[in-house]
Amino acid sequence: MSTHEQNQDYYVKEILLSTGNVNRPYIVRDIAFATETFDLDVFNESSDLNELLSGVKQQLKERAASYGASAVINCHFDHNHINDGEHKYIKIFAYGTIVQYTQTTIG
Repeated sequence: MSTHEQNQDYYVKEILLSTGNVNRPYIVRDIAFATETFDLDVFNESSDLNELLSGVKQQLKERAASYGASAVINCHFDHNHINDGEHKYIKIFAYGTIVQYTQTTIG
């Protein structure tokens, strides 16, 4: 892995995800959407629901990184169960507001 890729990975990991607002000045850059579909039973004891969310959280962070942003705020997560007769799927949706913190000279 190159130094640039390592720096990019570090930057993505540092991006804040929040289900609420943040108490610092920022500018809105865009809205991010992410989705993933899984072929599994979420009620199976071996299924880790936190692991299922990690993919969409990573997508939100990568989208924010492409803007050089600081955070994705007011994130919402939802899911949908899909039964096509043969298979059962779960689809996870996520969206949030991409923001970039601004500097202030007050305080």
